[in-house]
Amino acid sequence: MARRYDIFRSLLLALVLMPLVLGCRVAYGQPFAQFFEEQAPERLSLRLFTAGYGAEKYGTTHAGFEVGQTITRGVSMIGRATAYQVYQGTGFDSPLTPAPRSSPRNFGLFEGGTVLSPVQGTTFTLLGGENVGDSHAPVFENDCAIWIWLQSPHPFSLSYAANHYFQNGVTNGLLDARLVAFSTGRLLLLLGVGGAIWGGGSVGQAKGQGGPDVGVFVREWRVSVDLQAGYGSSRTYGMVSFSRSFGWDE
Repeated sequence: MARRYDIFRSLLLALVLMPLVLGCRVAYGQPFAQFFEEQAPERLSLRLFTAGYGAEKYGTTHAGFEVGQTITRGVSMIGRATAYQVYQGTGFDSPLTPAPRSSPRNFGLFEGGTVLSPVQGTTFTLLGGENVGDSHAPVFENDCAIWIWLQSPHPFSLSYAANHYFQNGVTNGLLDARLVAFSTGRLLLLLGVGGAIWGGGSVGQAKGQGGPDVGVFVREWRVSVDLQAGYGSSRTYGMVSFSRSFGWDE
């Protein structure tokens, strides 16, 4: 059991370090002076989002909003509020401990943190917060997204998100790789693969899932719709998410 958990922690470390290494390779030779330059004009942003996940062993939905404020050209502050409903079981993104019987449980998550953009196409996000409701413990989140080949007809993105839930002791890592397969003045079509690994705490040995995903981004409305389906520890699963972004210059 201990050896399997060591392997799980090594995989999570690889998820964290891989984008960092790629980001350094992309940024090599580019000046970082703009990172500290004052943003003019400053920008206030708002993102609304909702998502649903369904599998034989786990079902959940969530919705919320995120507010961002630029500080410099490379630093922003963000705050996020999310409402969750878990219909059955526990899964890759649940802070809850297994219950004797499966019944809907509800909780909210309030987070705050910073977004770092050292070079074009690369963002690192650090967030901390706490759940309230049926879950009531701190949560730590670390996200990274890197875009390369930005000047080509088919830019490529690699992203990960890692979370640690202090209530059940579970740590997860979500990885996604996508290519812009089709692009017009109005929309982008993205194709790729994604997955997740999670373990520790109440889960014990590492579990995983993965499958192909499709994303559509409508430029005019700044709307994203993402679909993923696959197989893993929760058996066959499907996931859909929707978000819309707004921005204002100050």
